[in-house]
Amino acid sequence: MHAPRISSKKRFLAALACLLPTLGVAGTASATGMQGHIYMAQCAAEQVTEPRLRALFDAHLNDLSNGAFFPDSGYTAEDHDQGEIPHWEQYVQGYVELIRSRYGDKPLENPDAATHVAFLMGLAAHGITDSTFDSLLYERADQVDPGDMDTFDMAMDIFLVHDHPRYYLPEIAVDTETQSEIFEQKIAHPVTPDAIKKAMSTARSGIFLVAEYLYIGADEYGAKFPWARQSLRDPRTPGGYPFGARVTMGYYREILRRLDGNSSADGVVIGAYPDEAYPLATLDNTRPDGRIVLFFGEGMDRATIDDAVVTVRDDAGTVVPTKASVYRGDKWANVLLVTAQEPWKAATKYTATLHKSIKTLAGVSPTEDIVFPFTTCTPDSPGGDCAAQAGPPPASPCPKLDEAYSMRPEDVPPEEEEPPPPTNVNPVAEQESGCTAAPARRETNAGSLLALAGACVALVARRRGRPS
Repeated sequence: MHAPRISSKKRFLAALACLLPTLGVAGTASATGMQGHIYMAQCAAEQVTEPRLRALFDAHLNDLSNGAFFPDSGYTAEDHDQGEIPHWEQYVQGYVELIRSRYGDKPLENPDAATHVAFLMGLAAHGITDSTFDSLLYERADQVDPGDMDTFDMAMDIFLVHDHPRYYLPEIAVDTETQSEIFEQKIAHPVTPDAIKKAMSTARSGIFLVAEYLYIGADEYGAKFPWARQSLRDPRTPGGYPFGARVTMGYYREILRRLDGNSSADGVVIGAYPDEAYPLATLDNTRPDGRIVLFFGEGMDRATIDDAVVTVRDDAGTVVPTKASVYRGDKWANVLLVTAQEPWKAATKYTATLHKSIKTLAGVSPTEDIVFPFTTCTPDSPGGDCAAQAGPPPASPCPKLDEAYSMRPEDVPPEEEEPPPPTNVNPVAEQESGCTAAPARRETNAGSLLALAGACVALVARRRGRPS
């Protein structure tokens, strides 16, 4: 006879208290969680129409999904840079070069390259959606939501899993030897295949915990981040998941160009805020969503970036004083912030021009200036600001993905007796990973969660910082 079962809610709270020091992050943490990255990579993949990419994603969704959580998996390792490095364009470019050297000048024509190309697209999606999310939604939430931002990334995954709801758990598929080769030969930062394997297993356990258990705390986190919860999946929100997927579609296009050996920079801008789909949310030039943000599909030469690289004019042709800066301090930067030095005027058409003097790190410039028109809002009252979003959000841009969500089984009634913990675990044995792997779905209970929490002391112990 087993002891009477404690209510699932009480066990959840106990498990959550145990897990927060490890699932939570250091004070410099930011970004969305791993489920969010997988979602945006898949949402972007659903929307592509290029035939080769369409066939790739239809056949290799699990490889794409593994790439989408691969960068953050490295933060579970003792070496923080195992997680930091794959977020940036240097790693993306190294992977492009390795694929081309191994599989030829047209790697998408080689079936043996497909798993690597899909994995590459996923990890690239992770890096760019950190930037779309952090530069706009995260920084705005930091201004308006009352919660401690140290737990923001986990809260975003909890909202995604709970509110839709979403249960998705990819099977681990990573060529650890190849990733180790990129670290050593392209980055000069050795990481062993075993370290990569262990990190991916630990990260997958974190995805499992949120999807199976921690989503129960959605309302608790909702009180801390009410604006972010409401805005996260709204296609009207700058930096939200549909916005990130939209920019990622452009990144897929440009990475395909690079895999094909095409050095053109004419399509190098993969996304911009504001634009016709995402109008400027405010007239306040000091807000994060009161800036112009340009996203690039390749690392840009910082020597060609200064305050004059973008010119902004109003509808009278008057130049608006602006300051240009690279978002985050990475050498291989691919995000540019343009901050007006005065408030935006209401109901005014502006034009931002990116001059063709800018260069990629390959030394290539666009053949023409790239122009981004946008119009500011008309406030409800003179001297006011843009009205907040109202009404139901538009339809999802990735309906097939959303329809594929699955409901979880009903909780066992709280007074039922608790069965013994499961003996089967998936995907790897404890001795291989250093952290008990995620139990198979439907074979778990709150007791096994507590056991898992005790083992996963390194789970998501570190996340990427926020360099200036």
